[in-house]
Amino acid sequence: MKIVKEKTKATDLFSSWAEEGKDQRMAKTHSPSVQEMIDYVITPQTENFSFIDAGCGNGWVVRKVAQDNRCRFAAGVDGAKNMIQQANAHDPNGNYHCNDLLSWNPEMKVDIVHSMEVLYYFKDPLELINAISHNWLKPGGKLISGVDFYFENPKSHSWPDDLNVHMTLLSEDQWLSAFKAAGFKNCYSWLANKSNDFNGTLCIYGEL
Repeated sequence: MKIVKEKTKATDLFSSWAEEGKDQRMAKTHSPSVQEMIDYVITPQTENFSFIDAGCGNGWVVRKVAQDNRCRFAAGVDGAKNMIQQANAHDPNGNYHCNDLLSWNPEMKVDIVHSMEVLYYFKDPLELINAISHNWLKPGGKLISGVDFYFENPKSHSWPDDLNVHMTLLSEDQWLSAFKAAGFKNCYSWLANKSNDFNGTLCIYGEL
């Protein structure tokens, strides 16, 4: 009889990575794709804005966005305790929360929510997308998310077994459909940081 190994919780995995210093490497690896997403969603802003990074890790995206003169509020939330400890160590005056993303709600709704390599760790990503749509974002708010684990990127398909964590594999069309099902409109997707060796980060955008 085959013994099925119990899956590691993604938050536990990332806490261990923070202890090992892998959070810095993750930030460096993801930076080109995140920069494309930030440029897409923030560069056109003509007014001040508020921002939340969902699954903020060590807070590097929060700190990057907070440097924009138009940003009046930036916060991060992550379920990995050690990642939030790293965020607070880097930015003692920052706004970071260690909570489950499905149960956490901000005190005030914001203009922009960003996530990078987060949504597919949930068994039902639409549940979190719905929560962001209804509980995190103002009317007219924007959600932008990047995922490297998706159907059209076959090199990523072994990751759930490689890391022994749950990941929900969706196609580009399925991600767009999830955004639309959560009430987002003007939805758009593209591949960021694409190269000969990398299929690219699938970026999905929508606005309320």
